[in-house]
Amino acid sequence: METTEEATVAGSTEPNIVPWMSRWDIWILISFLVSISLVILYDRSAKFRYYFKFTIYVVGCSTTALFVIPPSLLRPRNVKNVLMGIPFTKPISKIVGIHWEVVNKDILAKDFPCVIICNHQSAWDFMLIVELWQVMQKCACVAKRAIMYVFPFGFSAWLSGTVYINRSNPGECKTLISASAQQIQETKTKLWIFPEGTRSKRANLLPFKKGAFHIAVENKLPIVPVVVSPYTFINDEKKIFNTGKVLVKVLPPIDTSTVTPDGISKLVENCWELMNNEYHKLTQTVQKIAGKDAVHTFAPSRESKSNLSFPNGDRRS
Repeated sequence: METTEEATVAGSTEPNIVPWMSRWDIWILISFLVSISLVILYDRSAKFRYYFKFTIYVVGCSTTALFVIPPSLLRPRNVKNVLMGIPFTKPISKIVGIHWEVVNKDILAKDFPCVIICNHQSAWDFMLIVELWQVMQKCACVAKRAIMYVFPFGFSAWLSGTVYINRSNPGECKTLISASAQQIQETKTKLWIFPEGTRSKRANLLPFKKGAFHIAVENKLPIVPVVVSPYTFINDEKKIFNTGKVLVKVLPPIDTSTVTPDGISKLVENCWELMNNEYHKLTQTVQKIAGKDAVHTFAPSRESKSNLSFPNGDRRS
């Protein structure tokens, strides 16, 4: 007669012992501890919260771009391709705590070709365009060429009609954008350009480059200024990213049908002055809203146009 121990060995290769924790239990415990740690870090560390929100931004946009690429290959360079990804990228603003308040967005809802000029402060400006894309429906952006090589976002944006330019070669920039002008008119597409040419977080807007204005005048396209208030709740130097409101105002279209090439410099100055004044107003308003919670503030200075102009009317950043 076999003993109990011998029967166990003969009938099974494993002892009849129930482990205290299964592998799934261990993974659940690890996941729980990691989640708790992340919540604590998010609540206690401003720097962690800053990088965490940017990670959500990058991962969210990249993942969406990856899924938008295959259907976009069926109709490359179509500006409406981007609309497939908007329902997935638009919620990112709410997730990270950016609340957009846009005035006069009905101007952008009208079906007409135009050149949109907007001040540029942060990588988060793209989320403003995302916020307005379903309103505009047809919009093509002008971006620096380096973004094109950031896969999958850059390739997806190219398939969606983004015009990539080499900012160090003004002649090439003008040629590329001019080549798109006819299609913009025919399809009633809006062309979104940041005329400052680079990001700026100052009391005044940077001087405008002339490229957008040449395109508008040469093709008799109206110019629609869009002014964005400072991100009072984001401080890149201190790595702080809280929750806050961004005020945006869409100004009435500016007619360029009677502007001659000789009048472009004056048009640039007038648009800068108009947008800079509105920027000051929005800055004061948004800082009052933020109050003591603002982590990025400054007092707008009424810098004259003469201090921002260069000989022959050229403006540089």
